[in-house]
Amino acid sequence: MRKKYYWGLGWLTLVAIITLAVTSADASRVRSVLPTPFNPSRTTSTTAVFSPTTLNQTIQHYPDLARLISSDSPLSPATATVQPGLQTTLSRNLHNGALVTSPNMIPPGMTLAGRYRLITAYDATGQTQSVIYVQNRRTNRLENTVLLRGKPHVGGIAYDPRHRRIWLCSHRRNHGLIASLPLATVHRFNPVTMRAVHYQQRWLLPNLSNASMLTYHHQALYVGQFKSGHPTLMARFPLNTAGHPIAAVPTANSNPTHTHRLQRAVSDWQSNLPANLQGITFYRQYALCSQSYGQHASKLVILKMAAASAVPAPTVIATYRLPPQLEQITVHGHRLHLLYETGAAAYRQQQPDAIDRVLTISLSRLLD
Repeated sequence: MRKKYYWGLGWLTLVAIITLAVTSADASRVRSVLPTPFNPSRTTSTTAVFSPTTLNQTIQHYPDLARLISSDSPLSPATATVQPGLQTTLSRNLHNGALVTSPNMIPPGMTLAGRYRLITAYDATGQTQSVIYVQNRRTNRLENTVLLRGKPHVGGIAYDPRHRRIWLCSHRRNHGLIASLPLATVHRFNPVTMRAVHYQQRWLLPNLSNASMLTYHHQALYVGQFKSGHPTLMARFPLNTAGHPIAAVPTANSNPTHTHRLQRAVSDWQSNLPANLQGITFYRQYALCSQSYGQHASKLVILKMAAASAVPAPTVIATYRLPPQLEQITVHGHRLHLLYETGAAAYRQQQPDAIDRVLTISLSRLLD
């Protein structure tokens, strides 16, 4: 009886060895055709942090939001899209350039560009490069993670559809700065073989101490300066037929070296808007603004456009109370897309009403 047991054990061991060999061979064949930017050990996450039940409870805490979201299917992919990268993000270590995954990304900026939804993020610990998540806005599939130079906050991102160009917020030497790259770059970029994306243009904004808000509207870039508790200084920078800002003419008192290295953009309008704005977008005769700071509830602020001009008047005509830490907002069609940063590891334990999805709301209900 014991001999039969040993014989059976030996036979099972042999079968296990053969099975393992076949499995390993199959795995090798599969591994060779995986996309190189995404492998099992180094990926940008695409799974939700919170359950649908938790998200729905958060929405119900804010009657304005519950009313504005589609009542038919409030948690469908069309109205609540999972934000990528909140658990892990493919990036590079700023100290040694090694490819790593960071669990500390915070997403402040979002725009829609062609078939893509582009979301910016920066590392809360400052250890890895800032990124752009590239999602297919029709399928919500993550298509790429684009690495930016350094660790800019990238609080705003905009898209110029006429020239198929992406614009990003940054800063330099106590001045706001905007940089651009072609839309095609986000598809071609390979985070495994490339260290960082190359900017097509970089422009200094001498009349802004920082650039934290950005949007495109009627062949112009609108850039906002954020200072906690102070009015938001907003400036408009028109674009020429080539899609470039208008350059300042060097003066006799300007630093020629600095001027040649980085062109200065000229604004044709600036004004003070309500304090603590995080994002702005335009729809018909309205300017829609996200207003938030800290753990207090956010506000969606509606401004009327000034008569016979493409600039928002500072007069508020309506406000809506929404969950805290609402960041950039953008319009597509007749819906408004809302980005929150509370799903990030730095905030999700501190904020009882955290959100890890891009939410969309009805503009007809908002402006009714």
